[in-house]
Amino acid sequence: MPSAIDVFGGAVLVLGLTALGLSVIFEATRLSATAGRQALVRRRIQDREREKIDQKRSLDEALTEEAARQATLDGLLTERSRVLAATNSLKMSKIEMVHEVGDPVPGAVLYQAELRTGGDSVRPEQRRIVFAREIWERGNIAHVWAETPEAAMAAIQRAFNAKSGIVATRLQRAASASRPAEQADGAPPPKRTPDRPPLRVAGSSRAA
Repeated sequence: MPSAIDVFGGAVLVLGLTALGLSVIFEATRLSATAGRQALVRRRIQDREREKIDQKRSLDEALTEEAARQATLDGLLTERSRVLAATNSLKMSKIEMVHEVGDPVPGAVLYQAELRTGGDSVRPEQRRIVFAREIWERGNIAHVWAETPEAAMAAIQRAFNAKSGIVATRLQRAASASRPAEQADGAPPPKRTPDRPPLRVAGSSRAA
């Protein structure tokens, strides 16, 4: 019959083994949970890296598309400038006569207006057409020196009154700088500069 000491020792041994087993199970569970959390973190990191790669790819595609659109826009702007230049060149090439109004006095600015027949208030038989009628079937412009657009239009209207049947339209500042104030009144008019629009002039008239 076993003694009490043997029974007590066996009980202690069983309790120790049980505690050890529970400790092993707890540690294994903890390690498993830690590994699961680490795997979850790794997956999240990988997902974020893939998301960053996708965002970078989308950004690169957007930048490429923007560059292509900008190149297309630049090409369209260049083509628009070329067409406008060609249109202006063609328009100016059709001008047959330039009518100069006024003198380039100090402080005056060069204005330009298109001249055409169209005075509906004057009947055709009452019109006093300046120069030959064939001239007005072509392109005519007026270059007038004045300080203001209103003064320029008034000078043109004095040169071509209502009975002439000549109407001035599209008054604008010509592509030429104003005459320097220090130039004397008796000095010759300034030479035409390269920045003036090219004109194919068949003749010119000088109106007071």
